[in-house]
Amino acid sequence: MSGFAFMISEASGPRTRLRRPLAALLVAFAALLGVLAAPVPAHAAVWKEYPPAANRTCSETRTYNGTAYQVCLEFNYSRTQVRTVAFVNPGAYTNFQVNIRLAFGGGGPDITDSCPTMTTNGSRACYTAFTDLRRPYAVAEATFGIAGQWQRTVRALDMRVEPKVQQEWNWCGPGVVQTTLATLGYSAPSQAELADKLGTDTSLGGVTWPGRMPGVLNQYISSSDWQYTFEDGSVATGPLYEALKGHIRSSLNRGKPVMVLVVPGKLPWNTNPTPLLRHYVTIHGYGGAVGADGNVNATTYKVTDPADGSEHSIDVDTLLLNNANLAWNGIDSVAIVRT
Repeated sequence: MSGFAFMISEASGPRTRLRRPLAALLVAFAALLGVLAAPVPAHAAVWKEYPPAANRTCSETRTYNGTAYQVCLEFNYSRTQVRTVAFVNPGAYTNFQVNIRLAFGGGGPDITDSCPTMTTNGSRACYTAFTDLRRPYAVAEATFGIAGQWQRTVRALDMRVEPKVQQEWNWCGPGVVQTTLATLGYSAPSQAELADKLGTDTSLGGVTWPGRMPGVLNQYISSSDWQYTFEDGSVATGPLYEALKGHIRSSLNRGKPVMVLVVPGKLPWNTNPTPLLRHYVTIHGYGGAVGADGNVNATTYKVTDPADGSEHSIDVDTLLLNNANLAWNGIDSVAIVRT
């Protein structure tokens, strides 16, 4: 099976074939003005003020020539619709423009737009219209041109997540399994049924062992679909850590959430330092910049917490190197359940 149902590759900026001397002169003139020469759609979008705060899955904020920029998937209140929003915040007067994209896996619509060159020192946003959110995932991309220089494409990916709140103090395992199945569009069994199959209440300390999760998950997933597996992923060295992040990214690129064992007291949003010794959260989105190989080096994850069903953005290193690596064997590996 393939990961993305549409082609995603690094966008280094529009390329225009100049076939007439006049076109070449226009490009040269634009370069003298410090303005990028790029094709603009016939009905280009318009730069606007920042929209109000909302539920968003974003790339990290990057900076070029004193100008900060990022892209986000922005959801409506009910999380049934989504749009791409590109943000730019100049530190001084400069020119900028952006090409944006909202795309869906599984043969969904692929929407592109552009906000033309503007010169200002004010914060601006460029965005698509809201579109119905659909499975298996949505992707936002933005390629910014700032002060005459195209930047690396930034991307955010997320899913039509259906968070479930754990129904017992120790049912975070059944809660994340139920969340994953519901997010995938499968009929989610009760947490009581899942707790029984996972052996949650009968195990020592009433815990759900991550190695039991794939066998239970795969009972409800079509055999023709991606199957889940348990990974005790080492983060002892840079290459091993990059490999672990690559496995998480690959699962998310397929529209498949990842479950990870964490120390709950070290979660940034946790107001109780030690409610449980160990806990599970579900990773269902990421944001980052697109590399030369077309893949994203994710720097932020979007997760849901079964403790209350809330969604949170968290720095990748904070989650994996300052939390999950302490939850499994206490030093150098992370317990994940992924495809």
